[in-house]
Amino acid sequence: MRKLYDLARGTVRLKVSGAQPERILNFCAEKGIEFWDASPCEDFSVSFSAFSSDCAAIMSQSGKNGLEIELLSEKGGRKLASSVKRRAVFVVLAVVSVMLASVSSLFLWNIEIEGNDKLSDAQILRALSDCGVDYGVFWPSLSSDEVRSRVVAEMPEIAWLSLNVRSSRAHIVVHERVDKPEIVNEKAPCDIVAAKSGVIKRMSVLEGESAAVPGSAVAEGDVLVRGLMSSETGDERHVHSMAQVIADTWYEISAQTPLTEDRKTEKVHTDTAFSLIIGKKRINFFSDSRNKYTSCDKINKLRYISLGDVFTLPLGYAIESTTQYETKAVPIDEKESVKRMKADLRSELQRRIGDGQIVSEEYSVSKTEGLLTVTLRAQCTENIAREAQYD
Repeated sequence: MRKLYDLARGTVRLKVSGAQPERILNFCAEKGIEFWDASPCEDFSVSFSAFSSDCAAIMSQSGKNGLEIELLSEKGGRKLASSVKRRAVFVVLAVVSVMLASVSSLFLWNIEIEGNDKLSDAQILRALSDCGVDYGVFWPSLSSDEVRSRVVAEMPEIAWLSLNVRSSRAHIVVHERVDKPEIVNEKAPCDIVAAKSGVIKRMSVLEGESAAVPGSAVAEGDVLVRGLMSSETGDERHVHSMAQVIADTWYEISAQTPLTEDRKTEKVHTDTAFSLIIGKKRINFFSDSRNKYTSCDKINKLRYISLGDVFTLPLGYAIESTTQYETKAVPIDEKESVKRMKADLRSELQRRIGDGQIVSEEYSVSKTEGLLTVTLRAQCTENIAREAQYD
C-alpha cells in the first residue's frame, strides 16, 4: 500500500555534492520535508529520496554553501500522469479490456467433468444444461445444491455430484452409483449344477446331498449337489445347496487376422478449416464441411482465450486439419501379430476361468485363405459350481 501511495504522489532521487552535503538533510528536517534512504554514494556526496512536490524547494538550495544538487531519477506523480496522457488510447483500451474480462468472468465459458466412467461427458452435459448449467450462463445465480439434486434425480446412474465454480470455469465432480450386489435368498431351495464340462478333482459340500464324486466327468448343467436331503427317519427336506466343486476343464480358443493390411504410403493433400468462436456462436471461414476423401486423418483443435485458471474469455478458435493419404496393401509382421494374438488369447482365457488356474497351455499357428490363425489349447483348474433353481 505504501508503494502505491508513493507512486501516486511521485518520488525523486537526488544527489548532493559539496564540502558538507549533510546540510541539505538538515535543511529538509528544518522545513519539515520528508526524505528517506539517505546514503553516501562517493566522497563528499550523498543521495536520498523525497516526494516530487518537495523537489523544487530542495533544488532551490543548489549553488548555496558550495553545494550542487542533481536530479538522478523521477518516478510516478506528474511523470506518470504525462505518460498516461500521451498513451490515453492504450490506457482506455486496457481499462475496457479489464472491465470486459471482469464481466466475462461472471459467465461460464469452460465446463470440466471428472469422475465419470460409465456415463459420457455428452450425457452429463445434456443433464446439466437442462438444470441451467450451460455455456454462457450467469453462474452467480446457480445453486450447487439445487443443481446436484436435479441432476441426481434425472440420472439415477449418478450417486453424488458437486459443482465448483472458479471465475468462468465450472469443475464438475461425478460419483457414479455402484450397482447393488445380487441378494441371495439362502432359505430358497436350490441345486448345485456344473457351470462347465470337466472332471471333478475335489468337492466341498456345505449344504445339500452330493450327486457326483471326485474323478467323475460331468457335462454343463449336470446336477452336482441336490437340494433335497433325506434324514435318518426317512423324512425329506429342501435346502439351499452350497458347495465348492473344483474340476479340471479344457479350452480351445482361436484368433484370426488377415495376412495383409492397408498402410499409409504418402500424404496427398491437406485442408485446414478455421472457425471463430464467440460465446455460443461459431463463425466458419470455409464453405463446405463435408468429408471429400475416403482415406484421411482429421485433427480438431479447440482453444479459448484464457488467463491460466483465473478466467476464460468467450473468445476462441477451432482448427480442423484434414489430411488425405494413399494406402497400400502390405504383408503384416507375422511374428509380432502372433505374439499379440497369444497375449490376447491368454487374457481371454483368464477372463473365462476367473479365479481359476491355468495348468498347461499350448499354441498352434496356421495360415489359410489369407488369414493367420492362432489357436490356444489349455487345461485349467477352476470352481464349476453354480446355483440353479431346484427342480
